[in-house]
Amino acid sequence: MTLYELPLNQPAHISYLPANFALSAQLIAQDFALKSEISLAHKAPFNGPLTFHLHGTKICLSASIAKQINIELLSK
Repeated sequence: MTLYELPLNQPAHISYLPANFALSAQLIAQDFALKSEISLAHKAPFNGPLTFHLHGTKICLSASIAKQINIELLSK
């Protein structure tokens, strides 16, 4: 499952970052580390950006990047 498919307010762990090294490095710099807990806060319509709760802050990603990050769901 990817971040793009994550249901609203469902906690998950990041399990895989994109294969593109530059993109993965940028995500790691923004605290998108493996095993980090993340949840979806808001999904904009028309394939717009997604807002996530990550390490006590909100951070936005484009839909195209969210589709490249794999997650494992956690129980609520």
